[in-house]
Amino acid sequence: MRCHSCRRFSLSLICRSCRELYLNPEPRIRKLATGLAVLSFYGYDEIEPFLLTKHLPHGWFIYRILAAEAFKTLNNKREEGVCAIPVDDNASGGYSHTAILANRLRYKGYHPLVGMLHARNRISYAGQPLAFRLQNPREFNYRGPDNIEAVLLDDIVTSGLTLQEAHGVLLRAGVTVRSAIVLADVDR
Repeated sequence: MRCHSCRRFSLSLICRSCRELYLNPEPRIRKLATGLAVLSFYGYDEIEPFLLTKHLPHGWFIYRILAAEAFKTLNNKREEGVCAIPVDDNASGGYSHTAILANRLRYKGYHPLVGMLHARNRISYAGQPLAFRLQNPREFNYRGPDNIEAVLLDDIVTSGLTLQEAHGVLLRAGVTVRSAIVLADVDR
């Protein structure tokens, strides 16, 4: 096969050279208006070609690589008992990119809660202005356990509205949300 980035022959969809060149995570925290802390590992523009594979069949492999590389930088303290809740992990194209992130956090001691937080509104926010996002909330429904500690997971944070709405739904359901974790932040 060929590397998704440089197109050279590789046994992985992102070769070792491209991982070293492009996938050097620099964790940063951004506070949203509601006070939710969002940990990101990359700027969106740094890894955009990789993120755009999320609706392609080979995106499953790419997202596993992105998660593995990003989460290497998390501290080695095991987060036993803390759940990882992916935002709207509906499988499109045969897999859920946010569920991949949640499952990768298992290696850090988190307990993935896949299939618990889904949006009722299926409108795509991609490329839409803030006004459109404000007029069309996700309308999340949470079906998981209450009285737990959790982190929210998504691939990208833009305006932060999706994470803030999901955070509010979880709080009303009795979930203590420690923070959110995303691969990329558009504002970096």
